[in-house]
Amino acid sequence: MKLVGESFAGMATAATRVIELYVPEKQRLFDDPYALSLLPAGWQILLRLAYLPGLRQVLLSLRERRMPGSLGAILCRTRYIDDVLKRSLAAGLEQVAIFGAGFDSRAYRIDGMDQVHVFEIDLPGSIAMKQKRLGKVLGRLPKFVTYIGLDFDHQSFEAALREAGFRPDRTTLFIWEGVTQYLTAEAVDDTLRTVASSAAQGSAIVFTYVRRGLIDGSERPEWFQPLLSIASRLGSPMVFGLKPDDLEPYLVERGFELCEDVGAADYQRRYLQPLGRQLNVFDGERAAYAAVQTSAA
Repeated sequence: MKLVGESFAGMATAATRVIELYVPEKQRLFDDPYALSLLPAGWQILLRLAYLPGLRQVLLSLRERRMPGSLGAILCRTRYIDDVLKRSLAAGLEQVAIFGAGFDSRAYRIDGMDQVHVFEIDLPGSIAMKQKRLGKVLGRLPKFVTYIGLDFDHQSFEAALREAGFRPDRTTLFIWEGVTQYLTAEAVDDTLRTVASSAAQGSAIVFTYVRRGLIDGSERPEWFQPLLSIASRLGSPMVFGLKPDDLEPYLVERGFELCEDVGAADYQRRYLQPLGRQLNVFDGERAAYAAVQTSAA
């Protein structure tokens, strides 16, 4: 089973998060001091040039014309997952497992993460690149994070987690951001069922998903087609989506209770309007937070 795409996707997402470094502190959706420094040197140089005053606005405007709301969607989903994680930590969370960790920096920038055991899971090449960059940025790898390089086509992530010290009797938050659209329906189903059957009571998962209409073409804006083509050329075609109306029964069948399903309108109301941010958000991708059913644990 394959859970994550190529390293390029993780780097591109991290590059998008860099834009918050150039927003006034009081208006930021989140603080990610590692968004730029964790990226390879070549990416850092390009981004520093791209985000120079004047040029930054031109490039962001161009992106908005070509991919309306895509920037806002990535930034807002980052804030939402941050909030879920912070609430979980405050409630006594004991473990965090991040599928498709890429250049996710939550383990290093969110207070309290050093009090839980964090498992970052990705393809071996992605994990090796992440560790190399972390070694340069942090000086040494933190002891509370375990890095798991996994060939998902030939290895069980459940077995790999346990071998790495994962405790199924401890409350865990599973984070699965920007991944499900690249997986087969069978892979998503298997992952959710495995999480639900192997996690302790009080555990939960937060994940993103795209609307099924974007995949089957029934509600696909014209500008989205080039993204599908690019993803396919990179070897990670988008093949999975869900209808929001189907989400709750879908999760219940797989051992979860849906707690929240949020999208563009929620992000505008919760985050952007209070900050006075004028930012378009594409509603084709949503985020779901679901608790493991007691009977499934």
